[in-house]
Amino acid sequence: MADKFVSVYRVIEEVYQNEGYAHELDWSDAISWIGKALGLIAAPAIYQSKITGLDILTPHVECVDYRGNLPIDFVEILVNGVRDSTSKQIYTYSGNVNKDYGSPTYVVKDQYIDISEETATLELAYKAFMIDDHGFPMVPDNERVIEAVRAFVTYRIDHKLWRKDKISDKVYSHSEKEWLWYVGSAQNSLRIIGPERRRMWTKYFTQVLPTIMTSDPENIDEITEDYSGYTKPNVTYHDLPSTP
Repeated sequence: MADKFVSVYRVIEEVYQNEGYAHELDWSDAISWIGKALGLIAAPAIYQSKITGLDILTPHVECVDYRGNLPIDFVEILVNGVRDSTSKQIYTYSGNVNKDYGSPTYVVKDQYIDISEETATLELAYKAFMIDDHGFPMVPDNERVIEAVRAFVTYRIDHKLWRKDKISDKVYSHSEKEWLWYVGSAQNSLRIIGPERRRMWTKYFTQVLPTIMTSDPENIDEITEDYSGYTKPNVTYHDLPSTP
């Protein structure tokens, strides 16, 4: 199992270096595809225990109208991991936060935490995904895995181009075959994991981008200055030649 991870920056950089695309890559597509690829590869995730409020990316959870947004790297709550950030009163888990238990209660629903009080600021102790200093997801630092993820992103880009009749059947077929070869190679280099972990990869990478792009909007241009095209919502292919 990989014990070192690298940022998704490296994967996307390698796509551009290796394939020579002249168009801008939709960052949200890339994040989603990377998560999908890691799920298909069955790559191991690595977790760490964290507490909110210690860095700008994972502040304490502000709950309004009985609900708050969970941290972007959230996996699950640790034991006694929900408490008021000021009074330190511990919240009790309950499947029904509307029922009176004599003390504050909470329940996790998707990427939200619902509580029995209308407003509160929560300190969470939780299991978290590995993210880099800018909040971007990380992938296993395994060359076979990185190559497989790169191949999948390339394959998905080429699928879009092929459907727009911008690349030939031969080029598209090559991308597909390359992905299928690399995914097998990557799987052989890793311990195979269960379907639940695969779904976790896909879900996390799909959900994390909108949060990242809106959590620190003033600095997002600086964060992505070397990859400015990735942050744009639309991909254009006007500079690509038509297939013969």
